[in-house]
Amino acid sequence: MKKLISLFFVVVLLSACDETPSKVKEIATPMSAAPTAIDVAKELKAKVVVTPVSIRLLYKIEEPNIDPYESRIIITNKYIRLDDNNDGNDFVLVDRAKQIVYSVSDENDAILVVKHQDVTIKSPVEMNQETVRTPEKGSPKIDGRDLVHYVFKINGQACQDAMIAEGLMQDATDAISEYRRILAGQHAKTLNITPADLRNTCDMAINIFLPDQYLQFGLPIHERDHTGYQRSLIDFDDAYEPKAALFILPKEYDQFSIDELQVPAVEAPVAEAPLKAS
Repeated sequence: MKKLISLFFVVVLLSACDETPSKVKEIATPMSAAPTAIDVAKELKAKVVVTPVSIRLLYKIEEPNIDPYESRIIITNKYIRLDDNNDGNDFVLVDRAKQIVYSVSDENDAILVVKHQDVTIKSPVEMNQETVRTPEKGSPKIDGRDLVHYVFKINGQACQDAMIAEGLMQDATDAISEYRRILAGQHAKTLNITPADLRNTCDMAINIFLPDQYLQFGLPIHERDHTGYQRSLIDFDDAYEPKAALFILPKEYDQFSIDELQVPAVEAPVAEAPLKAS
């Protein structure tokens, strides 16, 4: 694995210059003119300079009975793209502002549209969550951080485990959490049509009720779940300059949703050019 380079995220607050007048005259301010909490929040937001994010994560994926393959995640402030490490038309695109996932299939000339919706259902089974944290003594440091082994259990069963450098790459973990929470809402809506004997407690926890539990501690360097799925981070670029075309949906493809089967065309997100660290 190539040596991971630290990400530095800077939030700059611009403040107005203070002037000390030689003489201060008191002026009564009507209550109606006093700034509200909303006014203050808007003013602070206007002063914040958003740190550009432009990250490429490259993974090796291993699944039972499937040859290992690579997976790429490109993260910017506006979009997330997931693909098989190529620029073709088989990819997943997340519009972060709209909170919509577009799953593009080149074979079917179609785009599955998944819009964000909160998980409002309750788990059909009781879920007792347990997290086991074990520092990996003697392991190589990642960006100066020790690796920690986490095991996430539901009702005593190990559902996921991950090697995590705690606090590493928070922008990346936030983005992946967004993506997983959008999918969780869709999975929740289809749970009621899944036969009870086919429901798996770990699957429900990972995909619906606790979709990003393992990301709260940092970006996993290696992770695996109860099905045998494994994902290892093999490289990343924290100053990646993606092509603008990677964030454009094929206009000629039909768009549909699981809920509605057919939905009106959603305006495809168009990346601004040139696109660097947006």
